[in-house]
Amino acid sequence: MNNNDQPTQDFYKENPRLTTHDKRERLAAFQVQAIQKHIGDLTNKVFLDIGAGDIVLGEKLDQIGTPQKFFAHDLSEKSIDAGLGRLKSTGINTGIFHKSVSDCFDFRVIQDQEVDAAFSNSLFSHLSIDLITVCLRNLSPKMKNGSSYFSSMIILPDNTEKSSYDWSYIDSPFAQHSSYANKNPFHYTKNTLENLGANDIGFKFKHIHEYGHPFQKLVEFCCIKN
Repeated sequence: MNNNDQPTQDFYKENPRLTTHDKRERLAAFQVQAIQKHIGDLTNKVFLDIGAGDIVLGEKLDQIGTPQKFFAHDLSEKSIDAGLGRLKSTGINTGIFHKSVSDCFDFRVIQDQEVDAAFSNSLFSHLSIDLITVCLRNLSPKMKNGSSYFSSMIILPDNTEKSSYDWSYIDSPFAQHSSYANKNPFHYTKNTLENLGANDIGFKFKHIHEYGHPFQKLVEFCCIKN
């Protein structure tokens, strides 16, 4: 599969994302640093990882803190189960982990206003603006008022809408492909994110943070109850 032949949602649903040790370490390097800096210690909090896959963060609780509850949400139950099996095999107490499985961002297993902080790695890079809106609208009731959801995504550097953008000028193995306005992997501008709040989705765009990734940024959405 080449860089322009991106897997579909159905592919991810049927084929569990199983990460190797080295890949988990690479992914965790971005995620752990972001959580430490922008969310802080997760000890005794209720934390939600959307698009958790095989729960890369599960082996980093010594660095991010052990939540009271860790909700792992993904469209692939096989991926979550594989992650839970791996964590259990390493002696990690999996009692704090709770599965949330849906291909349409159904968070019904989570109580309203239960979540202290939510996080996604690269999820919105693979979603259209309509699906991003569905995710945020469905997530909002589950978040505490004023809490934040952080999601890394592809942000165009000059805030100008483009149908495609070639990132190959960046000297990085992560940057050897293009992103697009209308297909996977999707890119967005700051203007687009700022206008999301007008759709009554329960969130407002707050800030674009650096993520340590060559072209992805960490976007913070603040949950605002009416």
